[in-house]
Amino acid sequence: MPRRPKTTRPEPADAAAQLLLCHGASALCVYDAQERITRWNARYPEFFPEVAPLLKVGLHFTDTVRPFLRLQHPAAGAQEIEEGVAAALRRHRALEGPVRYQRADGGRWLELRMFPQPDGGRIKIWNDVTAEQQAAADAGDRGMLELLTVAHVGLIVHDAQGRLLYSNARYFSEMFLHVLTALPDVRTRGTHAAFWRQFAEIFGGDPAYEALCGLPGGGRLPRPVTLQARTGHWFRIAEEDWRGGVASVWTDVTDLMQRGQALQAAYGEVMALNAQLRDRAETDSLTGLPNRRHFESALSRAQRAVDEGARHAVAVVDIDRFKSINDRFGHDVGDRVLTEVGRCMRTALRPGDVLARPGGDEFAIVLQDAGLDEAAARARTLCAEVERLSLPGTADQAIRTSVSVGVAALRALGDPAETMREADLAMFEAKKAGRNRVGVAG
Repeated sequence: MPRRPKTTRPEPADAAAQLLLCHGASALCVYDAQERITRWNARYPEFFPEVAPLLKVGLHFTDTVRPFLRLQHPAAGAQEIEEGVAAALRRHRALEGPVRYQRADGGRWLELRMFPQPDGGRIKIWNDVTAEQQAAADAGDRGMLELLTVAHVGLIVHDAQGRLLYSNARYFSEMFLHVLTALPDVRTRGTHAAFWRQFAEIFGGDPAYEALCGLPGGGRLPRPVTLQARTGHWFRIAEEDWRGGVASVWTDVTDLMQRGQALQAAYGEVMALNAQLRDRAETDSLTGLPNRRHFESALSRAQRAVDEGARHAVAVVDIDRFKSINDRFGHDVGDRVLTEVGRCMRTALRPGDVLARPGGDEFAIVLQDAGLDEAAARARTLCAEVERLSLPGTADQAIRTSVSVGVAALRALGDPAETMREADLAMFEAKKAGRNRVGVAG
């Protein structure tokens, strides 16, 4: 008598899978430890018609995700799709569910549960929960909620006990699922800290989000917040009381934020350009010193300060025998003398003093915090510094030069233009007295 073949009793999980493969309204797919499909039931390709043409034993999980993501997000680029595939693979390996989401082709709601197996594989079961989702909304609100399903805003509605009434999961799928390894559980809403900390994988690191997680108490947000996701997207979250519960509306404001940032950057560029133009308009192109326009502004500010009790003075500086330098060595050398004398005096002056070249071989100075005696002493220091300059003239002869300076003190409620004329006259008196010296007005 031939021996009957030995049979092996199926494991409980495998028995359940076998039952679902043959019966029931659920879709089922079985994966091995390498995320390859080993079995599926007839409902699976009905739930996922975009995958049906590809189905075969050994098909990798990621090859089923790509067509699904292209269906869900038709505007996504290749890189976004691949990022979504990678995130889905991480969820496939880590999550168990349940997870509810809405398909883009017809708005059907699916609930997914995943069961890890001892051999490293997974069984995934999908149920159609569309009727349950619709029943969760009042009949009078259903049309509005169906409209919000396809609108480009996120909506989460909780009742007075913090239980989830509605969420349009398509929106959250489009915006977040490609970066999430753990899904925020919005089925129950408690305190602000407990609820919002679930979104750390989306917004973690954004200061506004961290502040949101620290809000005391619960209920609706006291004011709208704008958060930046790790994807770079910006979201404005506004909440209102709704029938004793909370309605939370999420709006993607990335375009507005980017436009605002672009306008701010453009404004900064315009302001920087204006500053450059102003500097050029107020700078002597030869010496790099402030020009007459700049000096007149500085002189006006100094006069206002003197009117309020400060002590400031002015000085007029003229290079001695500059015409003869130009005539003997040429204008290029003369320009170099002007530049070097300006550099020498700027180095010798104190911070806050304003040295300008109004034109020709003449310089003008606002001396900060100086009475007449102090101004004269500082002017003598300038004369000594310039006298020590030795500038190349010709191959065998260096140029030595000097300056004559006239100083005058600004007077409270005085006329700064008159004070400058007094300093100018004092400078001419210094030239008459032998040059390379300081003349004092008054």
